[in-house]
Amino acid sequence: MLEFCRPIVQQTSSPPPDPQTCLMNDRPRRPVLSLKPGTPRPSSLPPLPEVRWKCRPCGTAFTVPAETADTEAVRCPSCNAKLGLASDFRAEPPAIDRLRARPAKP
Repeated sequence: MLEFCRPIVQQTSSPPPDPQTCLMNDRPRRPVLSLKPGTPRPSSLPPLPEVRWKCRPCGTAFTVPAETADTEAVRCPSCNAKLGLASDFRAEPPAIDRLRARPAKP
């Protein structure tokens, strides 16, 4: 009665079956993707995009210079208002709550 549950054993010696066709429940494998040979890798990181800011007190657009130290205060070029620390402008995401400036629309 339970004959159909037993595995079938072959009496003859034959080569082992192909592993890809052995299991019926396995899904077919996807091909292995590779990088194209000969594509050069970038040697250096691309420069950071220049973010334009707008002073809240006067509305003047400006950018934070890259050579500014993180602990140095950034001032508006027009009204000379202290807008925040350079590190707050460079943070990801920028610390808007600590700045007196907002990102300018492109």
